Amino acid sequence: MKRPLIFLCLAFCGVLLMFVPDKNYQREISDKILRFHVIANSDSFQDQQLKIQVRDAILDFLREPLAQCESREECEAAVLENLSGIEAAALACVRQQGYDYSVDAALTNQYFPEKTYGDMTFPRGFYQALTVDIGSGRGRNWWCVLFPSLCFTDAVTADVGEESRETLENTLTPQTYETLLEGAHVQIRFKIWEIIDHLFLK
Repeated sequence: MKRPLIFLCLAFCGVLLMFVPDKNYQREISDKILRFHVIANSDSFQDQQLKIQVRDAILDFLREPLAQCESREECEAAVLENLSGIEAAALACVRQQGYDYSVDAALTNQYFPEKTYGDMTFPRGFYQALTVDIGSGRGRNWWCVLFPSLCFTDAVTADVGEESRETLENTLTPQTYETLLEGAHVQIRFKIWEIIDHLFLK
């Protein structure tokens, strides 16, 4: 009785696999983009407001250095070259607002949960990111994508401009780009992966 049930489960999983994107989907995206992550000192209203002001100061500083970047690697190099300037711009903003918090900026590889920016849903996983911690860095965070320059399109409404959209479309495979636009369906498909993994582990 158990054997037919096992075969039935395997057949069901096989059918599901036909509709689930390759697990390399996230890896392909992470290889092509550089994220920007600002973490507030705390969740207080004042610290959350300061986080947004620091974000704006850094984006304003980076606009020129990143203007000519045509790949994630070029963007990373520009960020590394300007790390001290990034920290200085952020720290100047913090001081102007009357706070004595420290600011730490670094290029990191860190885990992000699933995030939606405009009509694009980025899967959970590890990404390269410019990470800026304000003070204790224990508050809610803000994020965008430095390359392609989604941050410079509209950081408030998270609208993705046509030029940035074209860069992503030309950088990724057609299937990956289409999946990036599927929104909530991405979460469902990755949940299916978790179920399949669990069945095989059992």
